[in-house]
Amino acid sequence: MVTRRTLLTTVPALAASLGVVAPAAAAPGRLGAPAPTAYVGGRVVPRAAVRQWEARRVRVAAQRLSNHLPTALLADLDALLRRPARDTSTLDRDRELLAAVKLEMGEARLRRLLAPDLALSTPAGRVAARLGTWAVSRATVVAPWGSAQGFADWFTARGTVGDERALLVACPDHYLIRDLRPGLQEVVEVTGGAVLAARFVIDYADHAGLPVAEDPLLPVRLAGWARAEGGARIGGVRHQLRDEPGGGFRAELAVAFPAALPRWMITEHRWHLACEFSGWATAYGATLGGGAVGGTP
Repeated sequence: MVTRRTLLTTVPALAASLGVVAPAAAAPGRLGAPAPTAYVGGRVVPRAAVRQWEARRVRVAAQRLSNHLPTALLADLDALLRRPARDTSTLDRDRELLAAVKLEMGEARLRRLLAPDLALSTPAGRVAARLGTWAVSRATVVAPWGSAQGFADWFTARGTVGDERALLVACPDHYLIRDLRPGLQEVVEVTGGAVLAARFVIDYADHAGLPVAEDPLLPVRLAGWARAEGGARIGGVRHQLRDEPGGGFRAELAVAFPAALPRWMITEHRWHLACEFSGWATAYGATLGGGAVGGTP
């Protein structure tokens, strides 16, 4: 039975039910420190807008992890269609708690929880990709610190060293991200607007023929085809980066989806990209020292 009580599931309530203690708060950044700048649809979006999107997705993920699938689906549709304003004052705490909950639940439990989603999304993805035509979701993130190669190396190393927390915490819709072997990354996530979780494997050594052109002005790349179980191509990524003249780096982010999918899934995933890469850019910046990165990624 769907009740008001289940509709109000929060990340702290979920964490308490599992005995998860809030992680130690990250050290605050320097007052007035810069933050990554995101562009969606070619236009700069305020940091507050990205945080609003993330706060809505945090609520959806809490419902899903509480195994309240009906209320999770309602929350998902609400976040997608109505886009209610959310209080972001506790977002930094909730972000950390949500990642801690996923780690506490563990791989086996998360796979069981998401198995009904994958039973539907995996064959649907294969069917949608059969035509071999693609639509590309794009966003841009610019960070005023570090370098393009430095960020790419940091990101690649997260899988190599098994830093699952850093990969999960960047976006509420991440459930499992891990390297099966170097350069072969398994992902279970809800892509923007998809409602159901999907599983795919990105092979960063397999990028020939990707439907996103290489830009010679963006020489650092993270690219590969995404395949479903059985090997069918269901998408691909080509993220391209460069150093900025005044310092820092620019990441032009692109994900190819089957063109048969509803258009809103392509446009909504731009916010997913803006959220996760802003989070990863901030985490990378925190490794550089000097207090350059603020405390609210």
